[in-house]
Amino acid sequence: MTRNRPEPRTRPRSAALRRRPAAPAGGTVRARFSLSELPVLTVHPASAAPAAAAAVRTLATAGRGYLGGHLELRTSAPAGRSAALTAATRRATALAVASALRGGPGTARVRIGPHTP
Repeated sequence: MTRNRPEPRTRPRSAALRRRPAAPAGGTVRARFSLSELPVLTVHPASAAPAAAAAVRTLATAGRGYLGGHLELRTSAPAGRSAALTAATRRATALAVASALRGGPGTARVRIGPHTP
């Protein structure tokens, strides 16, 4: 007489054991902002128009649109323009301007992720 044994069930691997593809190296954006009484905003590098717009918007939102300053950006991201880099640049700029307005050091560092909005 043969016995019917159930086939062994295979268990799904736990989420901790599943391997995910490595995320591409994103880098960071560092922003430094110093306030000025003159209503002039200078940006280094000059090609950072989205960052300049973010600085002006942050100053205006805080009710300090009559102020200016100097914004310096540095990035360790690979060359190329991407939406993630632009979003991280805007975010770092807004954080640095807000820090300077509070009397802080006026610096911010933001990671550039593969899924940054």
